[in-house]
Amino acid sequence: MNQPVQFNDRSTGQPTAWQWAFGDGGTSATQNPSHVFLTAGSYDVTLKVSNASGTSIASQTVIVSQNAYTLAVTLSDQAQLTTLAFDGLGMMTGNLDAQSFFPPGKVADYAGFQFLRDNDPDNMGHNTDFLTRVANNVIYILNYSQLQKLVSLAVAQQSQVNQYGYQRYPLMMAFRRQLTGNIPVGSTGLNLDAVKKASHALYLIDGQISFDRAMLYASIYNSMDSTQKAYLDAMKGKGFNSWPNITYGQIAAKMKALPQGSAVAVMTYASDIFSWYAGSLTADVYFCPERHGTYYGSFYLKDAPAVGVAGYSISEQLTATAGGALSNSAEGYVTPSQAALVAGLVNTQRANLYASPTSNIVQTRTQIATLLRSLLTSTASAANVKAQVLSLSGTYGDLDGANNYAYATVFAQVYQSLTTAQLNQLAALRKSILTGTYADGTPFDFTVATVPYLYSDAITDSQIAPYIGNTDYLFFEP
Repeated sequence: MNQPVQFNDRSTGQPTAWQWAFGDGGTSATQNPSHVFLTAGSYDVTLKVSNASGTSIASQTVIVSQNAYTLAVTLSDQAQLTTLAFDGLGMMTGNLDAQSFFPPGKVADYAGFQFLRDNDPDNMGHNTDFLTRVANNVIYILNYSQLQKLVSLAVAQQSQVNQYGYQRYPLMMAFRRQLTGNIPVGSTGLNLDAVKKASHALYLIDGQISFDRAMLYASIYNSMDSTQKAYLDAMKGKGFNSWPNITYGQIAAKMKALPQGSAVAVMTYASDIFSWYAGSLTADVYFCPERHGTYYGSFYLKDAPAVGVAGYSISEQLTATAGGALSNSAEGYVTPSQAALVAGLVNTQRANLYASPTSNIVQTRTQIATLLRSLLTSTASAANVKAQVLSLSGTYGDLDGANNYAYATVFAQVYQSLTTAQLNQLAALRKSILTGTYADGTPFDFTVATVPYLYSDAITDSQIAPYIGNTDYLFFEP
């Protein structure tokens, strides 16, 4: 609400005239208009296109919520400040194990699923059942051949996805070394170019994963019959409580036939298939404020108690409230000068995030998402699309690497200036976040992470040893 909504004509047949009706009295005769809805509600948006051969009409229901999450909200200084401060809190009170905890949905995130969950009209997007309900509905309607395509890619991508997770470890370890002052002899600290190079390599993996998934999703869409599409159309524009509650029992036969270790990927693909089908380029480009500072343990702070707990709702306000500890000196955790260091990151990252006229993250995501969405129409130029996606993904990695270099450097400055009393206060805050009681009365305490993670799965120290044994190269010019 009160934010411009971009509408795009995807018609074929070269229409020469467009007539949009937005359901609130507003109209437009341009091909790709933007429109601002002033009141929350459900709107039937209709597009009528025509040319010398005739006329075609299509409609879609748009849900405008009171507190819509948009890219403008994500990029706002306040959202970025509290998110960066929350990252710092995770880093300064945690350990390498906590840093490694990372939701798999943050990889290859160009299918609009984050937008779908953040803007669920029933406010269930951050409940652990949300992805399950979306995925179960998609799996329920897929035929054997379509499901096998998901399985085949899940098996093929497992090593790539794992490699992405493992390849995060050198950066996480180097950032912790910077924090604690464990810097190699002959270096003054992290090297910007070395961090960018490591980030570049990570994003190349992400780009390949993203391209392969987009090819799969396009193949699935183009193989769907009218009944399958009608089923998904009936879910579009609605929320969690309005979707069919397809249980595991209803898809058990399909799920039990999956190869070991492929179920999580298949569920991820299935949920992406719906969000991409029901979404838009705007949704694909969207990211939450936590998307880019992923090396510092904030996801563990926020999500650890929810893992494996059906029906658990993750607080959407935790980042903003707990982030105040490092960004607002009035809360009593840090001094004004320490808070100012954290606040300065908002300006430091601005150009790389969205403001640079030559290259920035929002621009790069838009280019990648546009290329991937083009595969829905045709895969004839897939090789060219892939080459561009990989090139842009490398650029994305450079930009994100530069920003994370700044984050890690400033977090270290602040951490090394904290008194023992301040550290104890922050540790107590961490404990208050990560302890509690589940709905069934079972107490929990995740204050200290005791094992390393590959995404949200516990692994062993021996598995990460090759990646953290020597990170000196991140402190010197490559």
